[in-house]
Amino acid sequence: MYADQLSLFDTAETNDELEICIQNFKERTVKAREIFNLTPIDKATAYNFIQKYHYLGKKDFVCSYAYGMLCCGELVGTATFSPPAGVSTIKGWFGLKNNDLSIVELTRLAVLPELNGCNATSFLLSGSIRKLKQRGIRAVITLADAARHVGSIYQVCNFKYYGLSDAKTDFWRYPDMAKNPWGSQKDSEGVWLPRNRKHRYAYILDRTLKCLYEEQTAPSVKEIIPKVCCGGGTAVYDKRFKQWYTCPVCTGRLEKIDNERTMQDVS
Repeated sequence: MYADQLSLFDTAETNDELEICIQNFKERTVKAREIFNLTPIDKATAYNFIQKYHYLGKKDFVCSYAYGMLCCGELVGTATFSPPAGVSTIKGWFGLKNNDLSIVELTRLAVLPELNGCNATSFLLSGSIRKLKQRGIRAVITLADAARHVGSIYQVCNFKYYGLSDAKTDFWRYPDMAKNPWGSQKDSEGVWLPRNRKHRYAYILDRTLKCLYEEQTAPSVKEIIPKVCCGGGTAVYDKRFKQWYTCPVCTGRLEKIDNERTMQDVS
């Protein structure tokens, strides 16, 4: 559908032109609107870009809307949006029915590494939100992992801050790493871990829409909250069966550790 909108070249000439454009932009000799163009793209195009440049890599995500930022005919950034995750998210945020499609969640936001630290990301996000408004979207919500960042880009783009998400725990079942599987986990091997809390942000496009969460002062960049899963030691302990495991959140695997081994052996 969008193949005719993207012209991605691998020639040295195009790469040189792109490099010059980005350098001029970073030196502020040209403005974002003079070299960047925002256009709808399909999920496959967005996913290929995101798996290279987003910290979540190849982890899949839901995508209802995707916008690409082009420079010199090349994709240099993308923002994707979907219906909010969770069975009661929209009701919790706005008191609306959870099948209301006028509320979306920002699922991924990524730009080329050389564009980090400048206003290219805010240009991409703000421009994408304007396009969403044209499609009847009333609000965009997003969550920032408090152990990774405070959501500075959302503050720059005038999102309102609504505090931290509720404290929750997840069960990781051994050995298949199923997260929060159905049914009782009383007799299942595995480990319960606290979930990193998230900073809640929303950009409300419809002024008649009211958020049910209380607006709060946004956190500063110094207010990173340490990971709560394993405290950085990469090993976690199940008190029920008195068993150590590798931390599934930090290592991407759930393996038993001999209880005689120290936590340093796991890293």
